[in-house]
Amino acid sequence: MTDTTRKRAAARCEDCGRALAVWVTPDQKIAPIGSVSGCPCGETSFRLLN
Repeated sequence: MTDTTRKRAAARCEDCGRALAVWVTPDQKIAPIGSVSGCPCGETSFRLLN
């Protein structure tokens, strides 16, 4: 994933509800910025905020 193929956004953890800054890829995969393991609560599913 490069800077030109991803965009920055905000998302909410599906488990604990924590809001996080995330990268969104062109195929809509969401990855928290600065974390390779997901949310601090351990969840890896996120919903983008509007």
